[in-house]
Amino acid sequence: MKHSHDDSEWVTFSKELKISFRAPVSPSLMLERMNDVLIGLTRALKEEGCQLIGHIKVLIRSEAGEHLFISLTSSDQIPASKGKMEREVTKIMLTMNAIVYGFNKDRLNFLFGQKMEEGFKCYVEQLSC
Repeated sequence: MKHSHDDSEWVTFSKELKISFRAPVSPSLMLERMNDVLIGLTRALKEEGCQLIGHIKVLIRSEAGEHLFISLTSSDQIPASKGKMEREVTKIMLTMNAIVYGFNKDRLNFLFGQKMEEGFKCYVEQLSC
């Protein structure tokens, strides 16, 4: 489904989420789910007419002080990650930042929320903005 976007400038977007999981989640599962979220988001952006992705970056911080940083710079890229989490987590703080060209900020917010729900619905106790 195509949406019309009359934005012809860079759109910056930032969102913080506090996420509580129903049961402890391994770092590898969390990374896999987040990669799927970002891949789904970039596909949706491309399908809906986003002209260019400057970057999409996600910082995940655990209560134990561990962190993962995940980023990509195009809709054809597999997300890259760095940082390290060794312990399972029950709560995280997720910060997402994006710069895209030719897209609507409200629609980007909606798509990010939709992809987060799809990616984490089986694991999340509470997802709050």
